Amino acid sequence: MRRCLTSSRLRLVVSVVPLFMLPLAVAGQTVVDQGSFRLTLGGQEVGSESFSIRQDGTGPSAVTIAQGTVALDTGKVAQEITSWLRLTPVGARPAEYRLSVQGTTREQITGTVAGGRFSARIVSPAGEMMREYLARDGALIVDDGLVHQYYFLAQRAGSASARIPVLIPRQSRQVLVTVKPDGTEALEIGGRRVDARRLLVSATGSPDRQLWVDAQGRVLRLAVPSAGFVATRVSI
Repeated sequence: MRRCLTSSRLRLVVSVVPLFMLPLAVAGQTVVDQGSFRLTLGGQEVGSESFSIRQDGTGPSAVTIAQGTVALDTGKVAQEITSWLRLTPVGARPAEYRLSVQGTTREQITGTVAGGRFSARIVSPAGEMMREYLARDGALIVDDGLVHQYYFLAQRAGSASARIPVLIPRQSRQVLVTVKPDGTEALEIGGRRVDARRLLVSATGSPDRQLWVDAQGRVLRLAVPSAGFVATRVSI
C-alpha cells in the first residue's frame, strides 16, 4: 500500500533536489555529464530526475549549459520542475537561469547574474514580482529541488574543505555553504561498484546534506538524513 506523504515533507523533497526536456547533442557540444536519479523519501520512491550538463562551443568562448527534469508523485501530489542554467566560459560562474514548477504549486523564475547581483522575475498565482539581491564573487546556483547542480559545488570544492557562496533563487537568498571531505566509500550504481568521495554540505538555515561524488566529481548520491530523503544515481 502506498504511504501518503505530508505536504511539509513534500516541500522538503522539492527543496532538496529540476529542468527542460533534454536536447540531442549537436555539433560543437560536449557532454560533461548526463543521467538520472531515483528519488526516495523515507524509503518510498517518489520520483526521478533526468539531467544533462553540456559544454557548448570550444576554447575561451565555450559556455556550460545544465538542464533537466524532476518528476514527483506522492500519490496525492504530482509535480514537475524544470530548469536551465547557463554558466560563463571563465570560472564557470552562473550567468542566466530559468526555472518552472508545474502542478499543485506553480512558479516561474527568470534571472540573470551581473554586476555582483542576481536579478529575477518571479511569476506565480499570486502575481508577478521582481527580486534583486547580492551575488558574491564566485557564487554558484544550487536551487531548491535540484540534485544535479551539486556537480558544480563538488567541482568548486575539489578535495579540500571550502566555503562557497550559493544562490538559492526559489528562496530569493544567498547563503555561505561549507563543504567538508568525509572519507571514501564504495557505492553500487546500476549494478557497478563505484569508488566515491563523501562530502558533508552545510549552511545556516538549511538541513545538513551528505553528497557522494566519483573521481570526476559526478554526483552519485545526495542524502538529507533529517528528512529521510535520498537521491541515487541510476547508472554511471
